[in-house]
Amino acid sequence: MRKLKVFLGEKDTCKGYPMYEYILKICSKTGIAGATVYKGIMGYGKKRHIHRNDFFSLSGDLPIIIEIYDTKEKIEKLREEINKLPFDGLIATQEVDVIYKEKK
Repeated sequence: MRKLKVFLGEKDTCKGYPMYEYILKICSKTGIAGATVYKGIMGYGKKRHIHRNDFFSLSGDLPIIIEIYDTKEKIEKLREEINKLPFDGLIATQEVDVIYKEKK
C-alpha cells in the first residue's frame, strides 16, 4: 500500500473549486481507497514564507495537507495527474503498512 501526501495552500484553486476539493473529486472519481484533508494552523514551504492564522497575522492562506491511500499503481497514476495541477506545493509518496479497522 502506498500513501501520497499533497501540501498546498488554502487559497489554491482549480476550475472554480478549492484545490483540495478538486483533488478529492479526482480521487473519488478514480476509485481511490481513501483520502483525508487536514487544515494546518501554521507552516512554511520552499519560499520560507510563514503561513499562520492568529490575531497579529492576516494570512488567509493556511497550509492544507491531503493524505491519500491506495495501491502503488493507482497512487503513481494519481501523482502524475496531481503534478499537472496549477499550485505551488509539495507532493510526497511513501510505502506504508495498512491495517483496516472495523467496529465490532
